Amino acid sequence: MSMSETERDFRSQQHEFTDEQNRTISDLAASMSVVATLLQLLGLVFGLFAGLQAAAVQQLGYGIGPPIGLGVAALLFLALGFWTGSAARSFRRIVESRNEDLWHLMNALGKLHNMYSLLRTLILGSIVLVVVAAVIVAVNLIQGR
Repeated sequence: MSMSETERDFRSQQHEFTDEQNRTISDLAASMSVVATLLQLLGLVFGLFAGLQAAAVQQLGYGIGPPIGLGVAALLFLALGFWTGSAARSFRRIVESRNEDLWHLMNALGKLHNMYSLLRTLILGSIVLVVVAAVIVAVNLIQGR
């Protein structure tokens, strides 16, 4: 497959990181890969617990809240793990490739942006829930319940 002239021009104008910068990026990618694997393992553990809780609900007939909560935690950890792993691979490709450093950097940053956007949304949602719960507790205390 041959490269178009535009692609060749684009790639030839790419920035290449120095050896020292590549070592820093490589160390970052290695750390992120470990974190990604641990997040994925946590996701699998939470998924296993969700399955066990669902089986207990089936047998004992109590509420479905715990398996749902564990399932959501499993999905969150898996999503964060896969996004982190994907960003780590893009950082690793910066070190391994030539004339594609900026493309891989922007790809990695895009994945990190997605991950942090999700975390921001979850944190803001949690803050809203805490405020609502505090207001409900305060109203109940004032009313003497």
